[in-house]
Amino acid sequence: MTENTISQKSGIPLWIKIVLVVSLAANLGVAGVIGGAALRAPETRRANLEAPEGVAMLAHSMPVAHQRELREILRDRRDELRPDRQELKNLRDRFIVALRAEPFELEALDAIFADQRRMLTSLTAAGHDSVIEQIDKMTPRDRELYTRRLLGNERQAQERQAPPRQ
Repeated sequence: MTENTISQKSGIPLWIKIVLVVSLAANLGVAGVIGGAALRAPETRRANLEAPEGVAMLAHSMPVAHQRELREILRDRRDELRPDRQELKNLRDRFIVALRAEPFELEALDAIFADQRRMLTSLTAAGHDSVIEQIDKMTPRDRELYTRRLLGNERQAQERQAPPRQ
């Protein structure tokens, strides 16, 4: 009863606040996965790489020599590709303050999510730039092999997701 009273006073139902917190946590998790995949790639054995869509998946499909070179590029750019922990903490702190604010302002949450999107976009762009740099070094034969591997990985992913035939 107290929770309903509190949420009615602020004008925002409690469930919306909970959804927003979960959404922020999920978005921060995505940033961690992108950064972690880029930084962990050298230690990951090819056969065990269950890469998410993105830089890791693109790297996994490259010819081996290009994979190695891309890993070196990513290792050299690790500071640029690592999410700023202090900025992530600041986003979380700002989010909590915005949730507790009276009067509650949805625009404040929107601004926090916009800042988070900018951070994720920057991380993703840096990873993609490294992939593009490596693709530019490929011969036409390497690019054809890369294309076949990408298509093969796509088919394998679809087969894993397809329901079993009865």
